[in-house]
Amino acid sequence: MDEYPGNRRSVRSTRRSIGVIRFAATTVAAVLLLLTAGGAGSAAARLLSVGWTTQDGAPKVVVHTDRHVRYRSAVVGDRLVLDLWPVAGTRRGWQPVATGPVGAVRHETLRPGVLRLTVFLRGAVRYKVFRRADPHKIAVVVLPSHRAAVRLPRSVAYRKIRVRTGAGSTRAHVVTVDPADPAISIRPVLGAETVQGREATAHAATRSDAVAAINGGFFAPSNGQPLGLVMIDGKVLSTPFPRRSVFAITATGRPRISAFAFRGTLRTPTGAVPISAINRPPRAGGVAVYTPEYGPLTPHHERPVLVRRGVIVGLPAGRVPIPDDGYVVTATARETDRLLRPLERGAPVRMQTSVEPEGVVHALGGGPRLVRDGRVDIPYGWEGFRPSVYARRTSRSAVGITRSDKVLLVAVEGPDEENTGMNLREVAALMRDLGAVEAMNLDGGGSSTLVVGGRVVNRDESRQRAVPSMLVVTYRPQP
Repeated sequence: MDEYPGNRRSVRSTRRSIGVIRFAATTVAAVLLLLTAGGAGSAAARLLSVGWTTQDGAPKVVVHTDRHVRYRSAVVGDRLVLDLWPVAGTRRGWQPVATGPVGAVRHETLRPGVLRLTVFLRGAVRYKVFRRADPHKIAVVVLPSHRAAVRLPRSVAYRKIRVRTGAGSTRAHVVTVDPADPAISIRPVLGAETVQGREATAHAATRSDAVAAINGGFFAPSNGQPLGLVMIDGKVLSTPFPRRSVFAITATGRPRISAFAFRGTLRTPTGAVPISAINRPPRAGGVAVYTPEYGPLTPHHERPVLVRRGVIVGLPAGRVPIPDDGYVVTATARETDRLLRPLERGAPVRMQTSVEPEGVVHALGGGPRLVRDGRVDIPYGWEGFRPSVYARRTSRSAVGITRSDKVLLVAVEGPDEENTGMNLREVAALMRDLGAVEAMNLDGGGSSTLVVGGRVVNRDESRQRAVPSMLVVTYRPQP
């Protein structure tokens, strides 16, 4: 991530990493120029105040700015970190709190245009983030973990079972969700609110007011970014892998599991350019597009193209602030001249993207498929997985769909002294026996986490792995 520490970093190593951040003078100047000239969507916001109060006995940290900002948040060890951008340079500040689970609050400039708020914690917590537009305010309410409990509605049921395996038995946790309830919503969320981010599933569940949540798909070990399709509210935030299974929710609220294909084109006065990736490095033959959901800055590229409101407004170099009302286009070093050199400042640009099958508003990639048409079907090789993914007994997460369109979220424990874990064939058989006519695998092992009613049910909460995506179930009845 963009100087955003992973959950396993210590406070000391994080402070050291911040302390050694260095940029070439030209890069810093370029970033400042873009922020002040409107390259980040508008002039950088001004920090008006940072303070704290209490809400229902819980400490609440409040940040006031003079205009809209984006943010990302995550619990990192014994700190809650909130980054806001674009924010003009501010002096470092420190406030003691010593109330409930909060010890103190610090704010500082992480890098030009990015303000970091660090909430030092005392014990295990959950948190919620609230935004207000008039006046512009972001508030973070910090709760002890035990206050995160929520009651399940009738349309969400949970049970714990013990299942026989080829090596003994293992414990499985099953959540059944009825999407026919109009108050129920099933959707993916991003860890720490950005494509670059990772956080524990339990924190994302509380932040999203979820009654249930399960970890999502696989991610790249090098940078923690999701691998495969992520679509939220109809917007593609990460492109799919060919042939890999995806869990999706249609515009009518029905769940489905399918492989998806992506089509993207950048239309310019000089012609159409194919889009090969979104929020990931470009692939040969096309450009990559970095959207505001990626984070404050793009990775380093030789000649990015900065687009705002459908018009090219800059051709900077290096790491570029991503505008809130646009995106940044990049190409591989070998194809920059061919694909991007013809583009000029002031030229109109139109981005078109779609996925097939159509009619989907939310989607989360995983794989491989486990059940198709009520039968065990695991085409792991066809979907690009190694045999070890199929054969290894480990903790597993899976999602399934019953004949009546109910959704199953399943987490399998192990291997440990009491549980063997499962290989993919055993998980597939379990999903079929639970009534799934369609099912697919999610990331497993240390990532496997199921949260029910605000409580982690399949592992100790302190042993959660930070992951980049989750499926959450929310319940919001109409007043």
